[in-house]
Amino acid sequence: MDVAHPEEVTRFSPDILELMEKFNVSEACFLPPPISIQLILQLTWLDIGVFAALTAMTVLTIAIYLEITCYLMDKVKCPIKRKTLMWNSAAPTVIAITSCLGLWVPRAIMFVDMAAAMYFGVGFYLMLLIIVQGYGGEEDMLQHLATHTIRISTGPCCCCCPCLPQIHLTRQKYKIFVLGAFQVAFLRPALFLLGVVLWTNGLYDPDDWSSTSIFLWLNLFLGVSTILGLWPVNVLYRHSKVLMADQKLTCKFALFQAILILSSLQNSIIGTLAGAGHIGCAPPYSARTRGQQMNNQLLIIEMFFVGILTRISYRKRDDRPGHRHAGEVQQIDRECEQPAIADQQADHSSVSHI
Repeated sequence: MDVAHPEEVTRFSPDILELMEKFNVSEACFLPPPISIQLILQLTWLDIGVFAALTAMTVLTIAIYLEITCYLMDKVKCPIKRKTLMWNSAAPTVIAITSCLGLWVPRAIMFVDMAAAMYFGVGFYLMLLIIVQGYGGEEDMLQHLATHTIRISTGPCCCCCPCLPQIHLTRQKYKIFVLGAFQVAFLRPALFLLGVVLWTNGLYDPDDWSSTSIFLWLNLFLGVSTILGLWPVNVLYRHSKVLMADQKLTCKFALFQAILILSSLQNSIIGTLAGAGHIGCAPPYSARTRGQQMNNQLLIIEMFFVGILTRISYRKRDDRPGHRHAGEVQQIDRECEQPAIADQQADHSSVSHI
C-alpha cells in the first residue's frame, strides 16, 4: 500500500477537477515529478530494463573518458595542453552523468540540466585554448598570424555580412576574441544561479513562455551570449583547420558543435513540443516531465556515441609545447636569425676577398 507524502497532497482547482472527471485524466498529469522511491515502485520490468541499459551506457561513457585521460597523461608532454584536452574531452561524460541523474531523480532535472549547461559553457573558452595551444601558445599564434589576414564574416552572427574587411590578428583583437569566448563561461553560471534564486520565489517558471516570463527573457539573453561566444571560436577555427589537420582540429570542433546542438537545441525542441501538447501525459509523468525524461534518455545514448568519437579525435600523441613566454619566443627567433647573419657575413667576406 502506497503512502502519500505531504508534498503530494495537492488541492486542485474546480476547473482541473472537472477536466479530470470529464476526460478521465490521471492526477499525475497535474502533479510535480515523482520522487525517486515512488518512481522505482511504479516502474514496470520493461522500464527497469531500459533504465538499467541507459545506466550501463553512462558507466561505459565514464570508462571511455578515463581511458582517454590515461592516454593524454602519457602521450601529451605539455602539462597545459594536457589539462585543456582533458577538461574539454569530458563534456560528453558530464552530460551523460547529469542526464542519468535526471533519469533516476526526476525532481532534480532542472538542476542537473543547469549543471551540464554550466560545464559546457566553459567549453567555449576551452575550445579557443585548444586552437591557441595548437600553435604553441599565444605568442607563437600572434607571430604566425601577424602576416596573415583573417576573415571575420563567418557564422553564427556575421555570416550575413560578407562586406566585413579581413583583419590582421593583433594582441588587442585577440583579447576581444578571448573576452567573447570567456563571457559564455561567466554568464551561463551567473544566469542559471539567478534562475534558481528566482525559482525559489516562484518567479522562474520553465512552463511560462509568455512575453512577460523571466524564463523566456533569461533564455533569450543566454542564446545571444552563446552566439557571440561561438563567433570568435569559429573565426580562429576556419583559419587554423588546414594548418592543424594533423591535430584533428576539424573532428574536435565538429564534436563541440554536435554537443552544443544536442544539449541545447534538442532540449528546447522537446520542451516546446511538450508545452504545445504534442507529448502526452503518461503516469507517473506529466507531459513536461515526460518530455524531460525523453530528452535525458536520448542524451545518454547520444553522448555514448559522441564519447566514442571523442576518444578517436583526442587520441593523438603530441610532443609540442602548448605555451611559451614572449622571452622564450624572442630567444628562439634570435637563435634562428644568428645562422642567417653568419651566412650573410661569410658571403660578404668572400665577395670582398675576390
